[in-house]
Amino acid sequence: IVNRIGDLGLALGLFLTFVTFGSVQYDEVFALVERGVAADGSALATAWQAWAIPCLLMVGAFGKSAQFPLYVWLPDAMEGPTPVSALIHAATMVTAGVFLVARTMPLFLADPGHLALTIVAWTGAVTALLAATIGMAQFDIKRIMAYSTVSQLGYMFAGLGVMTTTGAAFHVFTHAFFKALLFLSCGAVMHGFAGQLDLRRLSGLWKMPGWTVVSVGMLVGCLNLAGFPFTAGYFSKDMILAQAFSTPGEVIRGSQWIGWVLLLTAGLTAYYTFRVFFRVFMGPAHYEPGDEHHGGEEEDAHHREHGEHGGGRAPQEKAAEGHHGHAHEFHPHAPGWAINFVLAALALGSVLAAGAYFVNPTHHGWVGGLVHHSSAALEAPGSGHGGGAHGSFLGMDPHRAMYFVSAFVGFVGIAIAWWLHLAGRTQAATARADRLLAFMGPLPRWAQNKWFVDEFYDLLLRKPLLLLAHVFHMLDKLLVDGLVNTVGQTPGFVARSIRPSQSGLLHGYATAMVGGLAVVLLLVLIVMGVN
Repeated sequence: IVNRIGDLGLALGLFLTFVTFGSVQYDEVFALVERGVAADGSALATAWQAWAIPCLLMVGAFGKSAQFPLYVWLPDAMEGPTPVSALIHAATMVTAGVFLVARTMPLFLADPGHLALTIVAWTGAVTALLAATIGMAQFDIKRIMAYSTVSQLGYMFAGLGVMTTTGAAFHVFTHAFFKALLFLSCGAVMHGFAGQLDLRRLSGLWKMPGWTVVSVGMLVGCLNLAGFPFTAGYFSKDMILAQAFSTPGEVIRGSQWIGWVLLLTAGLTAYYTFRVFFRVFMGPAHYEPGDEHHGGEEEDAHHREHGEHGGGRAPQEKAAEGHHGHAHEFHPHAPGWAINFVLAALALGSVLAAGAYFVNPTHHGWVGGLVHHSSAALEAPGSGHGGGAHGSFLGMDPHRAMYFVSAFVGFVGIAIAWWLHLAGRTQAATARADRLLAFMGPLPRWAQNKWFVDEFYDLLLRKPLLLLAHVFHMLDKLLVDGLVNTVGQTPGFVARSIRPSQSGLLHGYATAMVGGLAVVLLLVLIVMGVN
């Protein structure tokens, strides 16, 4: 349903594009945009279609790429098989909206007021921050990664809004590698521990036999997502942050504030990313199986055959016996060579993706070269990196300062995660984090409940629409169906009413005829008497 809302905006945008330009072919539309005219020769800059078309296309992009307020479908998409989640969240549907805005950037730049781009930038920043705060409070590691996808998509849209198409496209490219790596690493954990995804029930996987590749892959993915210096995620995220501070405020209203929101989000991202890594892969070895654990001699024989007995745990830290009624100890199932090979390939891709930043430096990297040879190279005056002279970060050049500032923010987030979730931890529970949660009052619970956005939608939209549907159902049943049924039942009612008069006896018919004739004569006499 959420995507249908986006589809409606996209369809209306396409219809209006065709009406305005007489075509929906990129080259034909962009040729007219570059000349600043519509199909009828009228000036495009003063036409209402200049802002209406990008706003409608923007709605379609928000639906496809899960931006506020149309983001609620994406976190629930992680409930499916993990390889499907990895594809959905990394490189397929969710990036379609980002690609749409990047590909149609000339239409967005055709509006002199940049209304649609301002909305795109602010919506992306708000989505990035909102999803990051929700991800901080979750305990399901796949759900945390799902909300990180929403947050990173917000980063991409914010980059498009502040006119760094190259930065947004580069972040799409780098994000595809490390997000697929993170999801498949979570899937390997889920597979090995009978569906267990709760980070409170897993700890110290790095120390367990057979989990080194998964642990290293998770570390590489977390470093990229956190924007650790010289990773691919570091370079792509910095391009967006720098351009947010560089873009003039008179071009994109509040662009400096957008930069500060994204910088705060970068710190939160580093924190919740390494919260997962420190809780699940570091610390004392401890695990509890998930709900898919059924036990039995067959499973024990399977684990004995493969030599996968876990190990390194104190007796009090072992999983509770009798799970699902089977009193035997659970043994984790370490991933085989196929899973490890895929994780290693994605980890290598995540590392090598950073090299794309240094290829073709004239156009801001290899991805920048692709962008500059596409329709997105058509830029308005003062847009793109050319706007860097108009903005600053605390009096410094943002493109230089962000290399150090974003690295510092990332280190702070990682350090806080280390202090709260790893330092001095001798058991799976984290006493420091628990004390901090108690100090913060209801905020963690609200964030864990996704700021009650789903409940708000339920109260504001679902329940009223459901009530309205019941009302229309009753009206349809009583009025429409009632009218049709009445028309169909009337002949039967008439037939049943006159059926007793048809007895089949001749003297009865004769009596009725005489009676009827008498009534007619009586009426005639009455009428004649009155006259």
